This record gives sequence, structure tokens and C-alpha cells, in this order.
Amino acid sequence: MIIGIEAERANEGSKTGVEHYAQQLILQLAEIDHENEYILYLRTQPQDWFLQLPKNFKIKILGYGPVKFPYLWTQLRLSWEMLVAAPDVLFVPAASLPLIHPKRSFITVHDVAWRLYPNTFKTLKRWYLEFTTWFACSFARKVIAVSESTKKDLIKYYGVPAEKVAVVLHGYTPQGVETRDTRLDSGVDPRRKRQETSQMQLPEKFVLFLSTLQPRKNLEGLIAAFRQFKQKHPDDLHKLVVAGRVGWKAESILQEIERNKDIVVYLNHVTDEDRAVLYAKASAFCVPSFYEGFGMWVLEAFDAGVPVITSRISSLPEVAGDAAEYCDPHNIDSIEQALEHVLLVSGRAERLVQEGKDRLKDFSWRKCAEQTLEQLRS
Repeated sequence: MIIGIEAERANEGSKTGVEHYAQQLILQLAEIDHENEYILYLRTQPQDWFLQLPKNFKIKILGYGPVKFPYLWTQLRLSWEMLVAAPDVLFVPAASLPLIHPKRSFITVHDVAWRLYPNTFKTLKRWYLEFTTWFACSFARKVIAVSESTKKDLIKYYGVPAEKVAVVLHGYTPQGVETRDTRLDSGVDPRRKRQETSQMQLPEKFVLFLSTLQPRKNLEGLIAAFRQFKQKHPDDLHKLVVAGRVGWKAESILQEIERNKDIVVYLNHVTDEDRAVLYAKASAFCVPSFYEGFGMWVLEAFDAGVPVITSRISSLPEVAGDAAEYCDPHNIDSIEQALEHVLLVSGRAERLVQEGKDRLKDFSWRKCAEQTLEQLRS
């Protein structure tokens, strides 16, 4: 069987959740499947890791040269390829499907945030996501959802039959050295090595928010709750450290950070190495989001040995299980109480860290790839 994969997302230099998912799936499929042939469709020249894939993985660059199709590459250029040389199966690791596609086409839907929070998206972007998701869900053979929450949203908002949606959870690759208890054979704490090379000026104690600055992440609610926490516990030394790119409609969020700069430290976007330092030094990780399709940062925090505070909404309880301190993101008092429980109640943080380590064992990219391949074979 020939399986085609739209792989341009996996070829992105700066990867977010969807791009990382696409790369990990390809890498794991290369490990477990030596029987089928794969064609990886790219718009641009491949990164080096593509060239290390086994012989049953071929790379096909479409649109490279004078016409690079920076927009609508999937719908137009990949459609033409499907018309003239379609594989047996096409897999797109996002909610986008070429207008022309094989009967056995599969997609992954990560979330439908534009439906629940339309005002947090630019109008044209929202229309594009609305059309591509509707089209992909309507004409794909099967839809892969990354959580039961996303599956329910697809049934509710797009009328997708339940039997057409398969839930395949994301995997995770433990980083190992980032956990609090890890020590190298030499006895040197690897966290200290990272901290020595980091140029960030960090408070001695802090709660970490690490995500794109956009309204549905509820940073403004967290800042209000943290202010309330500091007023109730004026001798507590913690500050709130915020790291993440500025997203759409972030003006009021940035203004709120500026108004509270006595207790909030904003770092903007950080490198992967600095990200590891932040996790390693944080007393707690808190993102009281209004909506998440999955929430990969929960697993990152588990891996780093940081207690997690998050919302009891959408997919987050699926991911975190019993290993997080939950709050109602719409209730400032609830967020503030969650901060108190983790930062001030004796033993609570330590219990959450251990439960997070145990929970992390349930997630692997190999399992994700095996379940995805099972769908592609169906």
C-alpha cells in the first residue's frame, strides 16, 4: 500500500503543537512500518531529519521553484498531485483536505477553537478554518480527533457521525534530564547546567504561565487571581512569570501585564533551552485556559516535575487525569484557591509531581503512531 502524507507542517522550522505532532508521527511510522511505502509531500526543501528516514519513505517536493504556493498549497497544488498521481491512502495531520483527494483520505482535527471563541481569530482566518474543517470532515474517509472533547465538538458543531471519528491521543517523548530528581552520574544537577547558561533574570520563586498570549488562554484571569493571592498572603515571595509569543488580540493582555509588573515578569517568546530552565525552576505551572484541544504543555510540566494547575474544561481532564489541581477558569476565586492549595498546603505539590510522573507513562508517540496506522489500514 502507498500512503501519502502532507508533510509540510512537519517541515516547519519553528514548531508548535500541530507541527510537532506531524513530525513525531512520521518518525514513529518510520520505526514501526517497513511494509508500506510512504510519499511525503513537501512545499519546500526538507530538513535534514527527512533524509534519515528509511528507504520505504520517499520525499516529493511540490511547488518548489518559481511557484512555491505560500497559500492554499494543500487545496491547490496537492490537489493537482492527487489528480495525476494519487496514492492509495492520503493522510493530512490537520483539518485540511485537498479539493481533489483519494477516497481513502484521513485527517486529524486538533481543536475547533474558532467555533467557541470566534472573536479571538481574524475574520478571514476564521472563515478559512470553518470551510476547511467542514470540507475535510465531510469528505474524509475517517477523522482522527486528538481527544474525546474534540470528538464531541465535531459531532456537535459539524454533525460528524460518531462512528466516523476515531480518538487518538497525542504521544509524548520524556526529556528525562528535566525532572527534579534526575542527577547525572557525575553528581551534577543538569538543571544547574541549564540555569548557568541561561541569560534570563528570574525571581527566586515563581509560578509559570507558558503559552501563546491570546484571550482563550485566560492570562488576564490568572493575573487577577495571582494579585488576589498576593493580597491574602503578602509575605509570600512568589511572582508570576509569563513566557510566550504575542498572539491575536493580545493588546489588553499586554496592558494587564504592564499594570501588574510588580508581581508579573514577562519574558516574551523563549528558546527551548530557556523553556526547560523555566520548567525546572518553577514552583508550579498554571494555565487556566478556557478551551484546549489537547494541552501538550500539561505533559511537558509532568515531565519536568512541576505541579500543574489548570482548568476542569474541554480536553484538560482527559490529559491530566488526577495529576493536576483543577480550577474553574471563569471564577477568579477558584483560580486563587488552586494557587493556595499547591503553593501553601503541605505535601500537595509533591503529591501532584508524583502523580504527574505516573500519568505521563500513559502517553507515547509509538502508541499514537500504531493507532493512527490502524486507522489508515482500515
